[in-house]
Amino acid sequence: MKEECIKKHVFVFNPKDNGGEQLILTTEFFDNGDCAAYGFSGGVYTNQQLSLQSYGNSASMNLYGIVLSPENLRQLANELESMKLEAIHSIRNK
Repeated sequence: MKEECIKKHVFVFNPKDNGGEQLILTTEFFDNGDCAAYGFSGGVYTNQQLSLQSYGNSASMNLYGIVLSPENLRQLANELESMKLEAIHSIRNK
């Protein structure tokens, strides 16, 4: 039996660009059956696809085993912000 997607989220990293290029993260949530069968509070698994659209061409990566979760995206954002501040600080101290 094919599992049914219960929720789908699409995020465009560059929504203001209209030059024919977009980077899109599509996240689909599926019920793994644990909630109903066993009363667990989780019971959802995630499939993601990262897609680069470029003037009619596209390249996609399916992220089935590696999920871009809220936790690791927050960590990435914090690390990028820290590196940006260090870069600005190093320029100002030349």
